[in-house]
Formats: sequence, structure tokens, C-alpha cells
Amino acid sequence: MTDKLAIHGGPKAVTADTAEQWQPPVEEQKRAICDLIDQQYLSGAGAGVGKEFEDRFGAYVGAKYCLSTDHGSNAIMAGLFAVGVGPGDEVIVPDLGYIGSYTGVIHLGARPVFCDVDPRTGLTDPADVEKRITAKTKAILPIHLNGYVCDMDGLFRLREKYGLAIVHDAAHAHPAGWDGVKVGALADVACFSMQGADPFGKPVPAGEGGINTTNNREYYERILIFCHLHRTGIAEELTNPQYRMLGNQGLGLKWRAHPFTMALGLISMDSVEYRNERRLHYREQLYDALRDVPGVRLPESYPKAQDGGFYGGLRMFYAAEQLGGLSSDKYMKALQAEGVPVTRYRDQPEHMRPLIQRGFDLYGGGRGPILPGTYSYKKGDFPVTEALVGGQLMRLPAYVEPADGVIEQIVAGYKKVAEGYESLL
Repeated sequence: MTDKLAIHGGPKAVTADTAEQWQPPVEEQKRAICDLIDQQYLSGAGAGVGKEFEDRFGAYVGAKYCLSTDHGSNAIMAGLFAVGVGPGDEVIVPDLGYIGSYTGVIHLGARPVFCDVDPRTGLTDPADVEKRITAKTKAILPIHLNGYVCDMDGLFRLREKYGLAIVHDAAHAHPAGWDGVKVGALADVACFSMQGADPFGKPVPAGEGGINTTNNREYYERILIFCHLHRTGIAEELTNPQYRMLGNQGLGLKWRAHPFTMALGLISMDSVEYRNERRLHYREQLYDALRDVPGVRLPESYPKAQDGGFYGGLRMFYAAEQLGGLSSDKYMKALQAEGVPVTRYRDQPEHMRPLIQRGFDLYGGGRGPILPGTYSYKKGDFPVTEALVGGQLMRLPAYVEPADGVIEQIVAGYKKVAEGYESLL
């Protein structure tokens, strides 16, 4: 390949349409929503379309219990409450993450403690998690980021060794699994998001919504009382006398999903396996073609992981040392000039956010779990995450149905920049 780089005025490598070609069943979605309007079923949970969705999703992931909520972040907070997280506790979360994952920790009066990630995968590193465990640690909150599954064997060892709970942030990973078991059926509680619309939203999107799954009856009942005010049948569902005493009011929070969300979620379930299968096929094709291209370091998947969902795109790691130390900014701009639809992932690691660096007086009067001075994190404390966020970690679209030739042209764009990188130094 001898063409001048596009950033220097040469022809673009990618001329095909880089937009997703798969189209959602919009007319079916309209009919489902209009049916609910005709029925005037605009609120409720535990019956009708909501129960139908919960039963179907629970069966899909292989979990005994499934409850829908209004948002994924609230599903995580409910999961944390279920396993007993409360004031004074600590919950370990990856530094390469998102506030929506750990905000529930803070609002339960507990403190998020950050850990570094595995440089091979960019996911929660069990070895670093263990270094952060203290007598106050109550739970581990791994994030199956972009649908790539964390090292669950390593995390399960810590769960058994220290008596900790695992609350999975599986917002991006509805179809994903570990050793043949879907994430939604792994101990202790799995939490999913339904944000967005097909095909760009979460793997089972429906505008806004969340899901909890568990095989533990106690955790199921704690989620019921925590945030399912007036759910149909709740009083009969509760077997723990202490919880049954609360009746259908529970603890008073009403975080139920809207019936519209449940109807759209059922429609999305019809295509989730197809969309996941096609994205896996695209990932394999892309990764195989880029495996030996200088500048590209492919993320690994753990041998037992069945990655899936891929919300946010496919991961790519940039290896600057293979291109003469070319900065990630120049590298990405050159790729984008070629028409490659590559983007960055995060703007900074979580431990450097103002909320963590400066702290916050949550309740006023010097009260709360993350008061100013709570943390002493500084730059350099999480070297793997900082390197990834600092320029190594990039993303490409996770196509369901790409336009003809676009995958081959994306690969050609990477090869072209790799061959002409010296002109960028």
C-alpha cells in the first residue's frame, strides 16, 4: 500500500457506509405501545406485560428470580441492598468503570474502593481486588464492560476466601456468560440496564429500565421490599416473616419499570441472540484481520468467557511502542481521517473524578460516606487503568449488519496508517 495518508491529502481507505445497516422492528414496537394505550395499562408491575418480560428474561439467563426496575443504576443499588451493603461498608469497583455502577454504593452510605484492571483485558483484576480487601469490605462489584466478561474464577475464589458477595454490573452483557452459564445466573446478584434503542442501546434496550436476576431467595425478597411498592402479589411472594410484616408497601420505594419498557423489551428479546451472534462473527473477522497489524494490541478474553452484548463497541488497544512512540492522539486522528469509525472510551479514570478527589458532604453537616478527605488517591495509583484511559483503549462499532466491504476497508485503514506512521512522527 503506497497511497499517501488521508490526513496528508491522500484518498480515504474507508469509502463504504460505516453506519449500522440492521433496522429494528419499529412497526411492531408501535403496535405494542398502542395496545397498552388502548388497554390503558400505563402503570403496574408483577402482572401483565411486566411479569411476562421478567419470566422470559429470567428463563433466558437461567435465573430462578428476575425483577425489573426503572433504571440499571437502581438495579445495582437494589442488588447491593440485597446482599446487605450499608453504612460503613466498602465495595470494591474497577477504576476503569462508570459512576452509574457505584453511585448506589454511596447512596447506601457505603464507600466505593477502586481497584486496577487486568492489562490483557481492561477488566476487574482479581489480584488487585484482593489487595484492597479490608475488614469493612462487603462486596465486589465487577463490571462486564462492553460485554467482555471478567475473570469470574478469580473473583469467586475471593468470594469464598473472604465471605464477600458479588454484585455484577452486567449492563452491557445480557447474552454473556462464564463457563457455559449466563452472567445473569452467576452468584450473587446480576444487574442489567435497558437504556437506549435497538441496535445502539444496551443488548436488550427499551428506552430506560433495569433488571435484577438472582438464584438466592433471600436476595430476591430483599429486592422486593426495597423498591417494589404495591407490586401485584408482593405480599404473597414474601416468605420471610420480617419482610411479610411490611405488606405490599415494603420499604416504600417504587422503582418499577414502565409497561412501555417491558413491551419494548419483549420485542428486543426476539432478536437478542441474532444480534449477538452477528456481532461475535464481526468481532472474530475483524480481530483475525488485525492480529498482526503493527500498532494494534487485541484485548484478550478469558478462556471460560462467553463475551456478548458489546454495548459501546469492540475494544482495541493501541501499542504505541510498535509505531515509534507515535502519540495516541495522532494515531487516532490519522485513522479517523481514513474514515475508520474509531473513538476513545473514557475521559479519565474514576479515582481522578472531582467527586472522589474532592469528596462530597452528601447529607450536609459533615455527614456521609465520601466526605472531603476520605480518599487520598493520586495520579499513578492505578497504572493500568491510567494507561488504557490515557490513550491505549479505543473502540470500533460492534456491527450487527455492516455495509458491504466496510470491514475490509476498516482493516485497510489500520494497515495504511501502520505503514505510513513515520510521516506522522
